[in-house]
Amino acid sequence: MTAPALSPTTGEPVAVVARRNRLGLIFLIVVDFSGTMALIVSYTYLWSLNVNNGWAPNEQTFGNNDLLKARSPLPWAADWPFWAILILTVIATVILWWGVRGIVAGHRGRLVAGSGLALIVTLAALALQIWQIMTFPFQPTNGAYASAVYLLTVAVAVHLSLVAFLLLAVANRTRAGLISTANPFQGKLVGYWMIWVCASILLGCLCTTFLKVSPNATPANFGTFTLVNPNAPAPTPSASASPSASAAQ
Repeated sequence: MTAPALSPTTGEPVAVVARRNRLGLIFLIVVDFSGTMALIVSYTYLWSLNVNNGWAPNEQTFGNNDLLKARSPLPWAADWPFWAILILTVIATVILWWGVRGIVAGHRGRLVAGSGLALIVTLAALALQIWQIMTFPFQPTNGAYASAVYLLTVAVAVHLSLVAFLLLAVANRTRAGLISTANPFQGKLVGYWMIWVCASILLGCLCTTFLKVSPNATPANFGTFTLVNPNAPAPTPSASASPSASAAQ
């Protein structure tokens, strides 16, 4: 009977380490899913309510000045960068899995090449994301839409940065023999993480593409309360003498 393969880092059976790492990845995805959904729910909540008519960037920037809004409204963020970043991330994920299947079949060089190519594509997606953030036609303070879009894109940049770090680690560990045909699980786990990153980016793309103009045409207004009743009678002067007048007497 063949002895089970041992992990080169812990000396335990590879299956034991893989099972523990898989559980840790599940917990990580659950935590990240919660944070991502918080951003998605915030976006859709603000979009649906449009409180104080402040969802659209031009409305928030120019207030109630219809002339300024008509002359120079701020545009929405372009759709194509969101989807281009998603496509690049999907391509990087497919390339990595091509490499993982290669090392499972005994071709270590395929995972080295696959993780390297996936790293290049991921860096291209990260560069595009940074460019998009720097060239938005609005600032984070220009309304609820602008703030929500900035948060979504910054989250994507963080995800892509982590993916790039993991791909670099996969390439180096494969070259060093720490990821091998008998121990391919670290490459697989990075592949699973990248699948989730693709799904999270897709959620953001759907929001920014299809949820732009708020459906609430009659939003609630807050912050304009008045403490004075315009129908109340004007206050009359007090009939009592002032302290200074009493002292003079």
